[in-house]
Amino acid sequence: MSPTPSPAALDALRRKVRALETQDRVTRAVLPFGVPPLDARLPGGGLALGALHEVAGGADEALYGATAARFAAGVLARAQGEVLWCRRQADLFAPSLAQAGLPPERVIFADAGDEAGVLAAMEEGLRWPGLAGVIGEVGKLSMTASRRLQLAA
Repeated sequence: MSPTPSPAALDALRRKVRALETQDRVTRAVLPFGVPPLDARLPGGGLALGALHEVAGGADEALYGATAARFAAGVLARAQGEVLWCRRQADLFAPSLAQAGLPPERVIFADAGDEAGVLAAMEEGLRWPGLAGVIGEVGKLSMTASRRLQLAA
Protein backbone atom coordinates (compact mmCIF):
# COMPACT_ATOMS: atom_id res chain seq x y z
CA MET A 1 0.00 0.00 0.00
CA SER A 2 1.42 3.41 -0.97
CA PRO A 3 1.56 6.23 1.59
CA THR A 4 -1.05 9.00 1.39
CA PRO A 5 0.48 12.23 0.04
CA SER A 6 0.41 15.25 2.33
CA PRO A 7 -1.90 18.20 1.60
CA ALA A 8 1.16 20.38 0.92
CA ALA A 9 2.46 17.87 -1.63
CA LEU A 10 -0.95 17.76 -3.34
CA ASP A 11 -1.11 21.56 -3.48
CA ALA A 12 2.37 21.71 -5.02
CA LEU A 13 1.37 19.12 -7.62
CA ARG A 14 -1.82 21.06 -8.43
CA ARG A 15 0.23 24.23 -8.97
CA LYS A 16 2.59 22.39 -11.32
CA VAL A 17 -0.31 20.93 -13.32
CA ARG A 18 -2.04 24.34 -13.51
CA ALA A 19 1.21 25.94 -14.74
CA LEU A 20 1.55 23.27 -17.45
CA GLU A 21 -2.09 23.68 -18.52
CA THR A 22 -1.87 27.45 -18.80
CA GLN A 23 1.67 28.04 -20.12
CA ASP A 24 0.50 28.58 -23.73
CA ARG A 25 -2.59 30.61 -22.87
CA VAL A 26 -2.91 34.35 -23.18
CA THR A 27 -3.29 35.86 -19.72
CA ARG A 28 -6.68 37.54 -19.36
CA ALA A 29 -7.97 40.01 -16.87
CA VAL A 30 -10.57 38.66 -14.48
CA LEU A 31 -13.52 40.01 -12.52
CA PRO A 32 -13.23 38.59 -9.00
CA PHE A 33 -16.30 37.97 -6.88
CA GLY A 34 -14.59 39.38 -3.79
CA VAL A 35 -15.31 36.17 -1.88
CA PRO A 36 -11.88 34.62 -1.20
CA PRO A 37 -13.01 30.95 -1.01
CA LEU A 38 -14.88 31.32 -4.33
CA ASP A 39 -12.19 33.36 -6.10
CA ALA A 40 -9.55 30.81 -5.03
CA ARG A 41 -11.45 28.11 -6.95
CA LEU A 42 -11.70 30.11 -10.19
CA PRO A 43 -8.84 30.16 -12.72
CA GLY A 44 -7.03 33.46 -12.33
CA GLY A 45 -9.09 34.37 -9.26
CA GLY A 46 -12.34 35.37 -10.98
CA LEU A 47 -14.44 35.27 -14.13
CA ALA A 48 -12.34 35.80 -17.26
CA LEU A 49 -13.13 39.05 -19.03
CA GLY A 50 -13.60 38.86 -22.79
CA ALA A 51 -15.03 35.36 -22.53
CA LEU A 52 -18.40 33.65 -22.71
CA HIS A 53 -20.02 32.53 -19.43
CA GLU A 54 -23.32 30.73 -18.90
CA VAL A 55 -25.77 31.48 -16.11
CA ALA A 56 -28.57 28.90 -16.18
CA GLY A 57 -31.98 29.54 -14.72
CA GLY A 58 -33.14 25.94 -14.40
CA ALA A 59 -36.35 24.22 -15.42
CA ASP A 60 -38.86 26.54 -13.73
CA GLU A 61 -38.29 29.57 -15.98
CA ALA A 62 -40.28 32.13 -14.00
CA LEU A 63 -38.66 31.53 -10.62
CA TYR A 64 -35.12 30.47 -11.49
CA GLY A 65 -34.87 32.70 -14.56
CA ALA A 66 -35.36 35.74 -12.32
CA THR A 67 -32.68 34.44 -9.95
CA ALA A 68 -30.25 33.92 -12.83
CA ALA A 69 -30.99 37.42 -14.18
CA ARG A 70 -30.35 39.00 -10.78
CA PHE A 71 -27.14 37.04 -10.34
CA ALA A 72 -25.88 38.16 -13.77
CA ALA A 73 -26.87 41.76 -12.98
CA GLY A 74 -24.95 41.60 -9.71
CA VAL A 75 -21.85 40.31 -11.45
CA LEU A 76 -21.95 42.99 -14.16
CA ALA A 77 -22.73 45.72 -11.62
CA ARG A 78 -19.07 45.47 -10.54
CA ALA A 79 -17.76 45.99 -14.08
CA GLN A 80 -17.30 49.45 -15.63
CA GLY A 81 -19.47 50.59 -18.52
CA GLU A 82 -22.86 49.89 -19.99
CA VAL A 83 -24.46 46.47 -20.31
CA LEU A 84 -26.31 45.23 -23.39
CA TRP A 85 -29.24 43.04 -22.32
CA CYS A 86 -30.67 41.06 -25.26
CA ARG A 87 -34.08 39.52 -24.65
CA ARG A 88 -37.00 38.00 -26.52
CA GLN A 89 -39.63 40.13 -24.81
CA ALA A 90 -39.81 43.12 -22.47
CA ASP A 91 -40.48 41.19 -19.26
CA LEU A 92 -37.44 42.14 -17.17
CA PHE A 93 -38.13 44.10 -13.96
CA ALA A 94 -35.55 46.92 -14.01
CA PRO A 95 -35.92 47.82 -10.28
CA SER A 96 -34.78 44.29 -9.45
CA LEU A 97 -31.60 44.86 -11.46
CA ALA A 98 -31.05 48.09 -9.53
CA GLN A 99 -31.39 46.19 -6.24
CA ALA A 100 -28.61 43.90 -7.50
CA GLY A 101 -26.45 46.98 -8.08
CA LEU A 102 -27.05 47.51 -11.81
CA PRO A 103 -28.99 50.77 -12.30
CA PRO A 104 -31.31 50.94 -15.35
CA GLU A 105 -29.36 53.87 -16.85
CA ARG A 106 -26.40 51.52 -17.39
CA VAL A 107 -28.50 48.96 -19.28
CA ILE A 108 -29.24 49.04 -22.99
CA PHE A 109 -32.22 46.76 -23.65
CA ALA A 110 -32.39 45.06 -27.05
CA ASP A 111 -35.82 43.47 -27.60
CA ALA A 112 -35.08 40.96 -30.35
CA GLY A 113 -38.38 39.07 -30.53
CA ASP A 114 -36.93 35.57 -30.94
CA GLU A 115 -33.80 33.60 -30.07
CA ALA A 116 -32.20 34.12 -33.49
CA GLY A 117 -32.54 37.86 -32.97
CA VAL A 118 -31.14 37.62 -29.44
CA LEU A 119 -28.09 35.72 -30.72
CA ALA A 120 -27.52 38.23 -33.53
CA ALA A 121 -27.76 41.18 -31.11
CA MET A 122 -25.40 39.44 -28.69
CA GLU A 123 -22.82 38.81 -31.40
CA GLU A 124 -22.86 42.45 -32.47
CA GLY A 125 -22.68 43.64 -28.86
CA LEU A 126 -19.74 41.39 -28.06
CA ARG A 127 -17.76 43.07 -30.82
CA TRP A 128 -18.30 46.50 -29.24
CA PRO A 129 -15.31 47.20 -26.94
CA GLY A 130 -17.01 49.83 -24.76
CA LEU A 131 -19.53 47.51 -23.10
CA ALA A 132 -19.05 46.05 -19.64
CA GLY A 133 -20.89 42.93 -20.76
CA VAL A 134 -23.57 41.40 -22.92
CA ILE A 135 -26.40 39.27 -21.58
CA GLY A 136 -28.61 37.18 -23.83
CA GLU A 137 -31.73 35.36 -22.74
CA VAL A 138 -31.84 32.13 -24.74
CA GLY A 139 -33.37 28.75 -23.97
CA LYS A 140 -30.81 26.57 -25.74
CA LEU A 141 -27.43 27.48 -27.12
CA SER A 142 -26.12 25.31 -29.94
CA MET A 143 -22.42 24.55 -30.22
CA THR A 144 -22.24 26.65 -33.40
CA ALA A 145 -23.90 29.66 -31.74
CA SER A 146 -21.72 29.24 -28.66
CA ARG A 147 -18.57 29.20 -30.79
CA ARG A 148 -19.65 32.31 -32.74
CA LEU A 149 -20.28 34.18 -29.51
CA GLN A 150 -16.97 33.08 -28.01
CA LEU A 151 -15.12 34.27 -31.10
CA ALA A 152 -16.94 37.61 -30.98
CA ALA A 153 -16.04 38.00 -27.30
